[in-house]
Amino acid sequence: MTNYKHMKFQHHVAGYSIKDIIDYRALSWPESEEFLFLTQIPVKFEPFLITPTYYCFGMITKGKLEIEIDEEPYQLCANSLMVYRPGQVFKVTDLEEQTRGVFILFTKKFLDNLNENIFSVQRSSFLSAGIKSVFELSGKDKAKTLNTFHKIFTLLQYLSKTNWELIARNLTSALIYETDSILKKYIDPSTVLLNKNEDLFQRFKSLVTIHAIEKRALSFYAAKLLVSTHHLYTTVKLASQKTPTEIINTSLINTAKNKVLYTHQTLAEIAEQLNFSDAFSFSKFFKKHTGYAPTLYKKASISWPD
Repeated sequence: MTNYKHMKFQHHVAGYSIKDIIDYRALSWPESEEFLFLTQIPVKFEPFLITPTYYCFGMITKGKLEIEIDEEPYQLCANSLMVYRPGQVFKVTDLEEQTRGVFILFTKKFLDNLNENIFSVQRSSFLSAGIKSVFELSGKDKAKTLNTFHKIFTLLQYLSKTNWELIARNLTSALIYETDSILKKYIDPSTVLLNKNEDLFQRFKSLVTIHAIEKRALSFYAAKLLVSTHHLYTTVKLASQKTPTEIINTSLINTAKNKVLYTHQTLAEIAEQLNFSDAFSFSKFFKKHTGYAPTLYKKASISWPD
């Protein structure tokens, strides 16, 4: 069992997708890059922080799982239901071998193909920003939730290839609605981010996790969000005490740190992937935001004592 809780360097990958999960953990899952369900938790997991482009919720049924969501540590127990959302910062900190559970990962795009889904029908749900990330369920609600998961997962495992994605999308939607119904009594309605400015900020952060590598101009995000650049700037600054450019650069530098530390790519290759003109301009950007040249940053990380 590998424990990363005491790592001195906290590296962060923004815009982490379901495909990234599949690739990093070497999962055999050819069905979809917008949807994934798990019953056995892979022992191999990301030793760095991620900001996902997808939603995830589920429970463990055996073993031990410790996580961090938005820098808040959680040790999941048998009655814990975990949720994390696009724009949040997530990390597995400890995982016991043979840990089992029921977890489902999906993008909003996966459900958007349904004319009616939780995002289009309801103003808020347990998937909304601002809702807590771990729910401690009563014994009755735990049993009901797990029973729903098991029934849905059984159906998913035995679907024919014909219309697989269409059926999986509807089953996922059913699971979300039923889970939302169970969790309503655990949610304080005042914590849902219905404020327009806060909602705009959350949607901006979600876009940054997806587009920061190729799009760094504020005008791009303002156009996507259908607001003026001035309104977006002032809203983001008010909500976070940071400028939009600072948030975009933080996302980019976190991705750059991960590539420097965890890949064997050359600086020129990393620079090209992150949309820099050359290795020199990338190194200059990296040093400005970390205080280290990329090669020195990697050496410092490797030699840092446990």
